[in-house]
Amino acid sequence: MSENSKPYTKTLTDELDWKLLDQLHSAVSQISGFCFEIKKYCVTTTFIVLTLLVKFTSNELDNSLFVAGALIPLCFWFLDSIGYYYQVKLRGTMEVIRCNIKERADINIITNSVEKVISKERIDKSGFLKVRDSFLNHSMWLYVFMIVIDISVWKLYEMGKIS
Repeated sequence: MSENSKPYTKTLTDELDWKLLDQLHSAVSQISGFCFEIKKYCVTTTFIVLTLLVKFTSNELDNSLFVAGALIPLCFWFLDSIGYYYQVKLRGTMEVIRCNIKERADINIITNSVEKVISKERIDKSGFLKVRDSFLNHSMWLYVFMIVIDISVWKLYEMGKIS
């Protein structure tokens, strides 16, 4: 520490902001865990429902299998994207709080030790772009993969290549 710099002392507002930042971080972590669990539930639910449908259709292929095989991932994709949207929203709020603390403190310890919570480009988008990004992002590839496989096999079934 240089001779001219003062040690960081927290004000009541800083203390409240740090507490809020901690609570928001916990909420984001829980949502992140929820999104991971959703993916596991999607795969499990798909296999259980398809197994039951095979039994209900007397062990014969049927269009209902392919419809269910597409609808289940779509529903979970929707649910997962809501979680992703709120993670981004909460991280944006966390970044605003972090910037407020940094401005009030005006010291390098806040700037150097705390990375940005989220990039400004991700939080300054329009509502439509935020929703689009929540549906189309790298964590949603599982659903795309499941739906593409389902539709591909369905087309093969419709063409008579499999029965």
